[in-house]
This record gives sequence, structure tokens and C-alpha cells, in this order.
Amino acid sequence: MGSKKVVMLMSGGVDSSVTAYLLKKEGFEVYGVHFKTVSDVIFSLIPEKKKICCSPSDTLDAKKVAEKLKLDDFQVIDIKDEFKEKIIEYFINTYKSGETPNPCVLCNRFFKFGEAMKIVKKMNADFLASGHYVVKEYSKKYNSYVLKKGVDEYKDQSYFLSYIDKDILPYLYFPLGIMYKTEIRALAKELELSVAEKEDSQELCFIPDNDYRRFLKDNGLEISKGKVLDLQGNEIGEHSGYVNYTIGQRSGITYYKNQSEKLHVYRIVPEKNILIVAPTKMLYSDRLIAKKVNFFVDVKETECFCRVRKKNEEKPAFVKKSGQDILELTFREPIFSVTPGQFATIYDDEGIILASGIISES
Repeated sequence: MGSKKVVMLMSGGVDSSVTAYLLKKEGFEVYGVHFKTVSDVIFSLIPEKKKICCSPSDTLDAKKVAEKLKLDDFQVIDIKDEFKEKIIEYFINTYKSGETPNPCVLCNRFFKFGEAMKIVKKMNADFLASGHYVVKEYSKKYNSYVLKKGVDEYKDQSYFLSYIDKDILPYLYFPLGIMYKTEIRALAKELELSVAEKEDSQELCFIPDNDYRRFLKDNGLEISKGKVLDLQGNEIGEHSGYVNYTIGQRSGITYYKNQSEKLHVYRIVPEKNILIVAPTKMLYSDRLIAKKVNFFVDVKETECFCRVRKKNEEKPAFVKKSGQDILELTFREPIFSVTPGQFATIYDDEGIILASGIISES
């Protein structure tokens, strides 16, 4: 019997590079795959301000590591057209509708763990592996494979993988889920990998300068200045265009006179290009509704922990299924700035993902 085949997502970063090494060490046949999401020309026209993924340098780094580790194969796969349709247009349209998107979550669903699974099946490979800090295991409690938070709390990426298809869980392999970033850096240096001290990717791959307002304007969303209203409907200021704002934001608003208390964006009315602002206390909510929910576990009614944005810690809540793909959550304590368009990810008390859906209202 031959060694098992694994398709490895090679981003060109230190995490995926060390993961590829660990897989080779385990005796796998490792087939590296690197996705090109946007044209390299973009990076020469709009230089990176912070490190982002899928840049030309990442492609070169992934190739170098594949050669150094003597991977069994390495492919660069062009997904630019599909990526534009499923991710970039979603990003633009979500802002246009007055909500705030999270494109990385959908990229993981459709491409890193969608298109890549097609490659796994085409090659008749055994697993799809990546350098994400998340744990996949079989749960006797739920009688199925589940995803749970990685042991490195600071690097945990479970939130970003909470929308992938449950059916592919048996094929996934995450060697770094039980490791810490410090270990990975140290191992990369020991292996003399060229990416050992490479900065982690932080921003969106299709907006190198991290200026989403410029990006939206370049893509035809040049929205004019509009009115800012208080909760009573009084016009109290002016904004630069509703797509430039998100729920909870305070900056970028010009008021006609000094306000007696801090005001935040409370509601966005895209069809009228209006922002409604409210005092800080009004931005706290004790409930939300999540739609288009992706279930890992069949949730009916249960106590849980919920994360409503990538850098937000989980908050205790009670969740109830109120439709085929709808969840209602009630928080034990009100939380700040629940933002439509973002993802609400539901965990149990062991850090296992139960479900994840798009916040529609609070």
C-alpha cells in the first residue's frame, strides 16, 4: 500500500510552509496548491501598506518552499474570474446595501475549502490540509466530525472557517491546531525556511493598500455626501457617503454644532444615503438574528457562546432555531455594535463550532 496523498494549501507564508514540512515528515505525498485571486498588476499599481495574502511575492515564496521541501507537486491555480464573481462582487454589493461584509469567511467556503476539495477528489487524494490554527476531531458528543478552536488562543482561526461545508470535514487536516505560533516560527528557523520571519497577512488580498473606500469608489460606488439624523429625525450633521461607514463608527462625521455626548452610527439607510446616529448606550444590543446559517451541529435550543466579529471574544447567549436556516440569539449581557453583514459564530462550552450565520438584525 502506497503513502497517502494530501493536497496542501500553500499561501507562501510561514504557517503553510511548516505545515507542508510536517506532512512530509509524517510520510504523506504532498501536492501543493497556490491560488491566484487577483492579477499581479494590481500590486504594482497599488502597493501594499501591510502584508496581505496572494501577492506576487507570496507566489514566489510558495514555489521556493515547495522546491526546498521537495513536495511531490506544486501548482499555481488561477481563480481570478470566479473570485471576482463570488467574493469581490459580494463585497461591493454588501457595502452598497448598507451592511458590512466579511469576504475572508466566504473565500474559505468557496475557494480554499471549496475549489480545493474539487482538486482533492480529482486527484483521488486522502486529505486537504492547511496551516490554519483550528482543530478537527470526531466528537462522540455530537456523533460527527467537528471543528473547534485552536489551542493557541491568539492565533485561533475557527471564526474564519465557521462557514465551510460540514460534509468536507472528514477530509480536512490541520496539523497546527494543536500548536503555538512560537513553535512554528522556531521550527521554520531551524529548517532555514526563507519565510521563517515573514510577516503574517493581515489585509484583504484584493485591496493592497487597505483603503476600501478608494476601492469602492474605483468600482463605481462614488456616493455623494448625505444627511446625518439623530433618533428624533433631526438633521444634525453631514457624512461623506453611506458606504464609508459601519455600525458603531464615530469618525468621519461633520456635526453642525458640538454634541453633548458621544454619537455612533446606529443605522444606515442606503436608499436615502442617510446615517442615523445615537448615543453609546443605544449601540448595545441583547439579541440578534442570523440568517443563511451553516450548521455543523443540529442546533434547536441551547446555551452557547457567540462571536460577532473576528477580533471579538465570545459572549454567553441562548440560541434558538427559528427557521430552516435562521437562528435567534439572546445574550446574557448586551454587546456593543452588532453589525449586519458580519458573521455570528456559535460555540459550545468546549470551543466546538455549532453553527455560523450572517447577522441580519439586532
